[in-house]
Amino acid sequence: MDSRSLHALGVTPNPYEQAITIIGKTLAPFDEDNLIPCFGFGDVTTHDQMVFSFHTDHTPCHGFEEVLACYRSIVPSLRLAGPTSFGPIVEAAVDIVEKTQGQYHVLVIIADGQVTRSIDTNDKELSPQERKTINSIVTASSYPLSIVLVGVGDGPWEDMQKFDDKIPSRVFDNFQFVNFTGIMSKNISHAEKEAAFALAALMEIPIQYKACMELGLLNHVTGKAKKVVPLPPPNPPVSIRSQAAHQPSNLQESTEQDSNQVCPICLTNAKDLAFQCGHMTCRECGRNLSTCPICRATIRSRLRVYTG
Repeated sequence: MDSRSLHALGVTPNPYEQAITIIGKTLAPFDEDNLIPCFGFGDVTTHDQMVFSFHTDHTPCHGFEEVLACYRSIVPSLRLAGPTSFGPIVEAAVDIVEKTQGQYHVLVIIADGQVTRSIDTNDKELSPQERKTINSIVTASSYPLSIVLVGVGDGPWEDMQKFDDKIPSRVFDNFQFVNFTGIMSKNISHAEKEAAFALAALMEIPIQYKACMELGLLNHVTGKAKKVVPLPPPNPPVSIRSQAAHQPSNLQESTEQDSNQVCPICLTNAKDLAFQCGHMTCRECGRNLSTCPICRATIRSRLRVYTG
């Protein structure tokens, strides 16, 4: 993207920070303890084999604000390196589900590249990284875990958009890919972009949660999860929790300004209901609509957006 690193830090939030904030704010009301285990991968210490924790003691972050603060402290010390495999991060998530006695979790992977595939690999063959990623996703389908892969940057993302088709039979469909850059490049307002991305990323979660309930996966463990011991973060951040408490993100300020936009129907209530097309109304006006009042598209799904 314009020859700049997608991890570049500055006044304007980078794509990783944007994705973390949007998903964090949307999921926060459903997270009872507000604890978010966070891991990194794809650097010179982990490659395609391991993950590192955002904290030296492997404790989770308290809210997405702390996730952002940790991320900003770690990035300057990162030295990115391939190849890319999502297997280790999926295994780490499965281990967490097992340790919490089968509580339902959502794994959000934010990445700027596809799973590594060598030019020497035939079309009908899988690379070692693809095979490890697919095997981990299949194993994860025996647990109450949804996996959302968010692609940032210009890709290419063709393989990831068809990646689901490569995965063999699973206990339930637990994986989806979302092209963050494609959605955020649409010619709509910033608030509508955020709503469209949140909807695309999370719209299958209710269906997957219901599947976990019906299959008896909730509060169930197999005892077979791989024990994952994360590496420490590169040059561990100091007093990151105090930083998170006193340094609100720039993106949070901008999204609070956008959230003041009022419903286009009643012109009174704030927009807090998004449709799959990306347009928004308030809940009261949008709950009984069959078509979008802006683009007239048939409404197939609705997502409550929390902006406070």
